[in-house]
Amino acid sequence: MKTLQERMNDMKPYFRAIEVYNNALMVRMVLPTNWKIYPSSDGRVKVTPSETNANEAIYYADSNEASYEDIFDLIEDTIKNNRDIVSKLKLLKEKIEELKELFSTHSFEELETLRFELTEPKKAKGKRKYTKRKKETENEAEAPQIEEEIPQVEEDNKVEEIVEGV
Repeated sequence: MKTLQERMNDMKPYFRAIEVYNNALMVRMVLPTNWKIYPSSDGRVKVTPSETNANEAIYYADSNEASYEDIFDLIEDTIKNNRDIVSKLKLLKEKIEELKELFSTHSFEELETLRFELTEPKKAKGKRKYTKRKKETENEAEAPQIEEEIPQVEEDNKVEEIVEGV
């Protein structure tokens, strides 16, 4: 387990201060403007924006109910979740650009065959796990496939206008 000093170092450049005021444990953080901050799910650790410093959030808890470890756990989760959101948005923008390129260089018939597939990220080698596959029954094979209805778009709309509306 990491020490509080190691955890504070890991939170740079966001970490600002650690304090005790009366019976309250407090940690001051400066987070990017567009990041979301959340109180703990059990309500023991709370968050409030600073009245004096923009983008500063004060995580605090009653020292009889929570510890600095609890506060740092919440802050680390907040940082991780916000970094994930930023990474996902960046990836989404990249994929939109790839789709724009595909839509501008391929025919409608070719685009109708477009499929999206997720592959498992590579993991460290370990024991292979085998799962028994369920065989498809006749009823399942005959079940109708449901297609999502796509709103009608006038032919003279450009791909960019469609993507921007999403």
